[in-house]
Amino acid sequence: MDLLYKCPNMDNIEKRQDVVYKVIDEKLLGLDVYYSNNTDFLNIPTVVVVHGSSSIEDIKDLKLFQSWGKVLAASGFNTVTFNWRPEQNPEDIKDLICFLLNNSNELKLNTNNINIFAFSSGVEIGVKNVMEVNTGFINKIITYYGKIDSSIIEMINTSNLPKFFIAMGALDDVYTSDCNDNFIKEARDLGCEVEYILHSKGEHGFEVFNEGEETNRIIEQTIKFIKK
Repeated sequence: MDLLYKCPNMDNIEKRQDVVYKVIDEKLLGLDVYYSNNTDFLNIPTVVVVHGSSSIEDIKDLKLFQSWGKVLAASGFNTVTFNWRPEQNPEDIKDLICFLLNNSNELKLNTNNINIFAFSSGVEIGVKNVMEVNTGFINKIITYYGKIDSSIIEMINTSNLPKFFIAMGALDDVYTSDCNDNFIKEARDLGCEVEYILHSKGEHGFEVFNEGEETNRIIEQTIKFIKK
């Protein structure tokens, strides 16, 4: 299972692997950082890739998430992938964010411009938990084929509004394409910028299963959204 989208230089990326951000019951939870070729890290957006629920223990090591790390780094972003337990212990992602904030210089990450990129159930569980600890460092939130917990509307600081990019698949059999309609309306009413895109043939995991121009275009629009 791999990302269908490829880009130039994605296989020439510097990577720091298996940094431990949390130890619980003798279990180590780790992260990887994929670095852009721009060494001025304080002026580079940081992207945190949030996977959904899975029985796979080291999901960050899947080819899919390695490819996302490479593509995003080659596109100009320092990118973090990590293992967490969204169902068993959703607090993991809060601990990850705190670790990034406390070790930003050592990891060479800009933690004043963090962009959350969540997938599937990682959207509902991950975004909610990140927003609970957000003090203004979250710049953009990108979600693919997942439902956003409507309670985060109450967590949005109107003086520092995050921007949202929401991509859904018309043929998704896990989350219906209209599941975020109420959230989108409420977020826009609050003043948030929200971009919504529907993959007309998209299944759940369209970047893996739906090869073609439409999938590539959504990924390219995602990259442009993070850059702007």
